[in-house]
Amino acid sequence: MEDVVVQTVLITFFVLSLIMVLEYLNVLTVGHVHSFMHRNTKLQIVIAALLGIVPGCVGSFTAVSLYTHDVIGFGALLANLIATTGDEAFLMVTVMPDKALVIFGLLLVFAVVAGYAANAFSLRKLNQCGQEGHFVLHTHHDNHRHQSLRGDVLENLKHVSAHRLILLLSITTFIVLTLCGFFKEHHHGGVEHEDGIFTSMTITSLLLAVVALFITLRVPEHFLEDHIWHHVVGKHFMKVLAWTSVTLTAIFVIDNVFDLKGWVTSFSAGNVYFFSVLAAIIIGLIPVSGPHLIFITLYCSGVMPFGALLANCIVQDGHGAIPLFAESKKDFFVVKGIKAGFAAVAGVVGWFFI
Repeated sequence: MEDVVVQTVLITFFVLSLIMVLEYLNVLTVGHVHSFMHRNTKLQIVIAALLGIVPGCVGSFTAVSLYTHDVIGFGALLANLIATTGDEAFLMVTVMPDKALVIFGLLLVFAVVAGYAANAFSLRKLNQCGQEGHFVLHTHHDNHRHQSLRGDVLENLKHVSAHRLILLLSITTFIVLTLCGFFKEHHHGGVEHEDGIFTSMTITSLLLAVVALFITLRVPEHFLEDHIWHHVVGKHFMKVLAWTSVTLTAIFVIDNVFDLKGWVTSFSAGNVYFFSVLAAIIIGLIPVSGPHLIFITLYCSGVMPFGALLANCIVQDGHGAIPLFAESKKDFFVVKGIKAGFAAVAGVVGWFFI
């Protein structure tokens, strides 16, 4: 249960810090970068897919944050979540580098095709996250970015507001806990991967925290109140925290009640191909890194066919989709449903060609 608390804090802080940085960059560029991404729906699909291929959950957290703020469309989100394999990518690169490159290449192709198909069927209008009011520019302040972002650090500390003090203490505490190893990664499913204090997730979180600390120290009261406190904290904090903890707790209970590895192994016994693919798709629906490691170990041991592993990689998205579930249950299930359909097709094709 300790892992649930650790992962909840880490994911929540990561997502909120990321949104804070994106908010800062939006004002710094007077909205030009976000408007460019918003206008270029075809280009954003490729960019989102490439973000998804990056090992770990960082690329997916970024894509989900951009989607929930209406910077990228549904096609780009779908492309990202098909391309990503979360933390499992690190293990695949380690134990099966040649096959990992094949899987990443196939996922990238599937992701781009699915993204363009989603836009072709007008699914880009699906966004149900209620993004109005997010990443907005306030005319009297933000159109003059120097006025909006350049505060006096000493003055901010000398006349520190309650909200700024809370943010400074929270971010500093997070940085100290990270450096002390509080967010150390543990083993998942009996398989070692990125075990240690400084993993890709903790390092990225630490860097984001440092940037968030700088922003909190530097920006004037307007930006802190309107963009950080009212938007990042007010609109996202409790939602992300609550649903992340509920999701991870439910997965923890399932993982301890059911023998997932034994269940998948029994499905794979006797090389029953389609049952293996079915198991891969069902387990792939779980929105967290860990259970999917089963398929990598079974494939490496010769028990699981490649088609089933590929199907699981298509459906699963590590921790990346948890913030999406927090913002919109409908969008989460639509994405998972489409990914399951692609995985089933890939599994059938794999029967004949792999």
